[in-house]
Amino acid sequence: MTPAANTPAQPEPPEIAAELVRIGAVLSERVDDLAERVTDAIHSDIGYYATSDVVPRERTTAVVRANFTEMVGAITADADFQTATARHTGATRAALGVPLPALMHAYRIAFQMVWREFRAIAESDSSLSRRAVLAATERIWSGYDIFASEVAEAHREATNEQILDDAAERAALTEHLLEGRITTKTNLWETAALLRMPTTGPYIAVAAATDVVGKQPLHGVENKLRVLDLRSVWRLLPDQQIGLIHLPNPTSVDAALNLIGRLATGRVGVSASFTELSHIGRALKYARVSLAGPGVGVTQFDDSVLGIAAVATPEVSTGLAQSVLHRLYDLPADDRGPLIETFHAWVRADGSITATADELFVHRNTVRHRLRRIEELTGRSTTSPRESAELCLAFEVDARLDIRS
Repeated sequence: MTPAANTPAQPEPPEIAAELVRIGAVLSERVDDLAERVTDAIHSDIGYYATSDVVPRERTTAVVRANFTEMVGAITADADFQTATARHTGATRAALGVPLPALMHAYRIAFQMVWREFRAIAESDSSLSRRAVLAATERIWSGYDIFASEVAEAHREATNEQILDDAAERAALTEHLLEGRITTKTNLWETAALLRMPTTGPYIAVAAATDVVGKQPLHGVENKLRVLDLRSVWRLLPDQQIGLIHLPNPTSVDAALNLIGRLATGRVGVSASFTELSHIGRALKYARVSLAGPGVGVTQFDDSVLGIAAVATPEVSTGLAQSVLHRLYDLPADDRGPLIETFHAWVRADGSITATADELFVHRNTVRHRLRRIEELTGRSTTSPRESAELCLAFEVDARLDIRS
């Protein structure tokens, strides 16, 4: 809106206009005293102004006086209300953080006191015509409507701009933090503080695949985590939503993963927990590896030595795995699946045939037969330390990277 607003439907007759000039002249003489009294009321009756020193009394007085001067000028001249001061007040108060309800309350107090002052003038001057009194009354309350609307609109516009600026700044800080682009610990701490993230772990990094550009695959995750007393920061990229979650206690990781699982619309990769915030770049890399790997739903990276070795140099580890397992990949899925499942169970059982059989609910001879088949297909022995290490690494790569296509 422009500073000028709401012209009267028709100009008043000359005799009424002359009376409005008289009313305006009397009000003009009382503006300074009225501004002081209004300021007293604002800073005593409105909680925000009474408890905050963001807006000094002298600034309130100056603004009240300027608004009154514009209003009295419009009454005296029977002209448009000029609301530049009101708009400036709305914008500057928004920049100072003054809540809009407090600002609107201040304007209500001001115009109520103007009305009382005008009523005293009308009661003491019997020569004023009824029509002039009504015309002045109408303009006072029209002025309130116009000024209040302009103040509110300017405050909302400034607040929205500030929100956008803050959001852009937060997005930039979040991206720098999550991508590990900060080089000094001081900057790392400062950035975490600005984002209200604890600077000591543990944490987990998260990467969720987006189905539609611009749409969050973990919609509302930050607010929902906050309900669980978990602090987090998130950044939406064209192909992913990435995040960092602080884990204040041992049960936090399960709570976070359960929530992510309920929110997820597609694949989600999660890093192993880590304690140093400076390791976020590496953790996010592992979360993305888990995201890109085989499987469905939420997959958390295992930070074992084998797991890290499997993904540290994907181009090397992929070639190794394919060279070791290529004959296994030639088998039908129904034959290949049990062999891969058995090898992973055997590793988890530390090479125990009995424990492997118990986990898989098969006979021990079935486990031995499947391990021999793996040895025949790969040309590696499960009893040779070197060859067994190659098998373990190859199967680890197979589990973490999508290399079968």
